[in-house]
Amino acid sequence: PENELTRQAGITIDPRTNGAVVWENMETSLPGVFASGNVAHVHDLVDFVTAESQRAGAAAARYVLEGEGGDDSALEVVNGDGVSYTVPQHIRPGRVEKACDLFFRVNRVCGPSRILVTSGGTQIAAYSRDYLAPGEMEHILLPRKLLDGASGSLTVSIEEVESK
Repeated sequence: PENELTRQAGITIDPRTNGAVVWENMETSLPGVFASGNVAHVHDLVDFVTAESQRAGAAAARYVLEGEGGDDSALEVVNGDGVSYTVPQHIRPGRVEKACDLFFRVNRVCGPSRILVTSGGTQIAAYSRDYLAPGEMEHILLPRKLLDGASGSLTVSIEEVESK
């Protein structure tokens, strides 16, 4: 991503994505400033950019109308085995309505696999995939109920499974 303005504004940059570190609503480390698209991370599908931009725009409008507000307790999203990076890097469950979109890239090609989400050493979600590759953005949806039960951090990792 081209982030000259992001750096000039003093916004935290993720060294893995070279984009702005963002929260679940695409807000950056500078309150009231939101990032999406290639300012946050490189995308491979315009549909993801569009959805992310809509989320950032809605959050910016809420911020202007209502101020910061909301519960600020946050979960850090950690890259586990097989995961290069995640976006967002932080999730505030109290600010998630129904679910939080989580995008990530893997660091190796995998056949049939499970995407595992753990918190405090306990698996809280699993998603199956037939194929994973570093060049393809992956996306999972984390329901608010799942986030409310997590504490401290969420680790996203890949586990290859034997095909039948």
